[in-house]
Amino acid sequence: MTGLLARIKEQPREVLDSIARSMNVRASEPAMQAISARYMAQIILPKGARVLEVGCGNGASTKLIMQHVDPAQLVGIDPSPVFVEMAGATCAGDPRASFAIGDAAVTGQADAFFDLVIAHTVYSHLVDPREALAEARRVLRPGGQLVIFDGDFATLTVALFEGDPLQSAAGAVLRNLVHAPYVMRRLPALVTAAGFSLQSVEPHGYVQTTNPAYLLTLLSRGANAAAQASEIGQELVDSFDREALRRVANGSFYGAMLFLCLTARKDGD
Repeated sequence: MTGLLARIKEQPREVLDSIARSMNVRASEPAMQAISARYMAQIILPKGARVLEVGCGNGASTKLIMQHVDPAQLVGIDPSPVFVEMAGATCAGDPRASFAIGDAAVTGQADAFFDLVIAHTVYSHLVDPREALAEARRVLRPGGQLVIFDGDFATLTVALFEGDPLQSAAGAVLRNLVHAPYVMRRLPALVTAAGFSLQSVEPHGYVQTTNPAYLLTLLSRGANAAAQASEIGQELVDSFDREALRRVANGSFYGAMLFLCLTARKDGD
């Protein structure tokens, strides 16, 4: 079964609005802002650099890229026309950014045009990362960089003890919202096979206890998706939400996941 975001073009507006709210919450969290600043600070671009952001979503990640990477031009693509419209509104005040419909495997962009292709929390939702890597290589100039940042979703945990029932909500996230929870473990071999020179794979720990707004939205969306797939009933969804909020209120909530940033380079042709 493909994850919900792998079928983004099929989703109704209310689902897209819910995803967009979650993107905004995640991008505004201090923990994620610190991680984004840390990995994006390592990206060194030439003057006048052109950047392609694959899977720009509603533009929340685009704003972080514009702030920390500071390209001369950025083109953001997404398969959802609704997200493309949202991203344009998010970055309306920045003339360097433009947006178009396209996906990771078929970007619609010119050969050897970009200095950087960046994908922020995208590859875990792709059905075929090999096609996306081949397309990234096509649109990169010789010597251009590929940066892929995503969660190692197989490490997602909210468990406080063995058999913790709330961890079932995390399992619902993996089954219904994430197509490839192990993809970041496979990517070093995949990017090498695609003709890139692997530069680094850097870990970034993400832990939330007192203000887990993003994880709460993620767990809730996963549980609701499980209900829509007839895996569980709405009563159980509501109980997951109540238990997560109870733990936040009494200071016992714990949620964590490992994020990874992979960087690679297209060798000069």
